Amino acid sequence: MDNVENYTSLQEFTEDINSRGNDPILNNQSGLKRGTECQRSQTAVFVLIGLLASICANIALSVILFSRPLPGVPLESAALALKLNSVQGRFVRLCDDYSKLGQSCSKPVKRCRECPEDWIHIDDKCYYFSGDKMDWPSSRDSCMSMGSHLTVLHSKEQHDALEKEACRIGGFEYHFWIGLSDIEKEGDWRWVDNTTLKKHVLE
Repeated sequence: MDNVENYTSLQEFTEDINSRGNDPILNNQSGLKRGTECQRSQTAVFVLIGLLASICANIALSVILFSRPLPGVPLESAALALKLNSVQGRFVRLCDDYSKLGQSCSKPVKRCRECPEDWIHIDDKCYYFSGDKMDWPSSRDSCMSMGSHLTVLHSKEQHDALEKEACRIGGFEYHFWIGLSDIEKEGDWRWVDNTTLKKHVLE
């Protein structure tokens, strides 16, 4: 009799567990909803991480590509310099021929010049020594308006030749601007073509 009662109460207990056991998470609507929301937020996080990684990779690649020097630029610059020298040489020869031919003409001919009027030819370059008293920015702008720029000194020889000419034109108290300044950043001396100063040029 005791066994029968125990069995009956055991049966009621297991039925109670079974009725509650199938219910909670899988069949419950709120649990299913929470699981879906969790899965969506995880997907959104992974997509966001992927996008950030892609943006970082693009930035890194851009920095690498733009910081590399272009392979053809130095060669192109050298070719242009060679072409300029060739054209200047031909111009000098044509000027000589023109002057010789002009001597046999009955009327005076215009003088062939390698440089514009009032400019001085020194070592295959033309220089203009202005008598106007201007500050450095105004002098730079004045040169640019003439299609030129304040001079950039590349060698000690160029410096000495220009200094000698400046002394001849201006006397002992000569003052002419060159294309060197630290106008952008105090103490960082640069030429107007943005190249840095090589100390041996001015010594």
